[in-house]
Amino acid sequence: MGYEIDSTGTVSLGFRKVAVPTTVSAEARDYLSKSPWQEAPSAGEPIPMWAMREFVDAEMVKLNQWAVGMYPVTVEARTIGGVKCQVVSPKEIPAANRDRVLLNMHGGGFVMGGPSIVEAIGVAYLAKVPVIAIDYRLAPEHPFPAAVDDVVAVYREVLKDHQPSHVGIYGSSAGAFLTGQTAVRLKRDGLPLPACLGMFSGGGDIADLGDSAQIYTLAGFFGDPLLPFEHALNERHAYAGNTNPADPMISPIKGNLSGLPPTLLMTGTRDAVLSSTVSFHRALLRAGVDAQLVVFEAMPHTHWYALHLPEAREAYEIQSRFFGKYLGTSA
Repeated sequence: MGYEIDSTGTVSLGFRKVAVPTTVSAEARDYLSKSPWQEAPSAGEPIPMWAMREFVDAEMVKLNQWAVGMYPVTVEARTIGGVKCQVVSPKEIPAANRDRVLLNMHGGGFVMGGPSIVEAIGVAYLAKVPVIAIDYRLAPEHPFPAAVDDVVAVYREVLKDHQPSHVGIYGSSAGAFLTGQTAVRLKRDGLPLPACLGMFSGGGDIADLGDSAQIYTLAGFFGDPLLPFEHALNERHAYAGNTNPADPMISPIKGNLSGLPPTLLMTGTRDAVLSSTVSFHRALLRAGVDAQLVVFEAMPHTHWYALHLPEAREAYEIQSRFFGKYLGTSA
């Protein structure tokens, strides 16, 4: 894609200029006009996302520390249902919240990001509810349904001392897709469904991310489209393994979504996965599910990981209020 970008982040597409909007915070305007806009695309063949695990994991540890500095919580490593987890808890839990819990699945394209508990930290602090961050198995070593198996194993264990109406499940990016996949798996297996779901920057079709993925990079900038699903180095392809991507268990949008619990979906207008998120929202509405959609102006993929943005704090507040409503918690 041919384009030029000036120092303010304004993109010239030849026939049109796209400026950073004035409707976002000053921090977001600065964020959207900085280095990623200026970086030249890398030369040569793409590398698989899973080859970047070591670098990403180290960055996630730093981001976790930053998040705890902003949202003080306690973090305890535990094995639940045979799965490695980190239990993120607020310093003080109101009495009404002590039998409530959230399960969180991190992002990372199904192939990396295991140390990430950033979104668990923000929600645990603001919702005043413990969050179990699940360190599910990663592809390509462990393709579908390994990650879903891990989430279900944790959920089964949690149900031993929690009512399903006191449990919520959520995630961002790959974690959002896993949330949808887990919900239809629970429904198929006849397990009680949780009180609510949160699907943030992710949808229900593993193979087709829609129109926005042809416009934006994952960083939210104009650039080359994401690798197609069929590409050997595509992380979603690695995750699917030998599973048909049209199987409703891996692409829930292909199946019957009726009866799923209330769901909050969240994305941004510069999110490469915007189309996937909004398409799944419409599919939920068609199925009669109580589904809400929040779209942030100009925000890129999972912008709530950029903790310094006021829009990140707003995202966590919206998520926390939603979970609190359906879990019946006390702030």
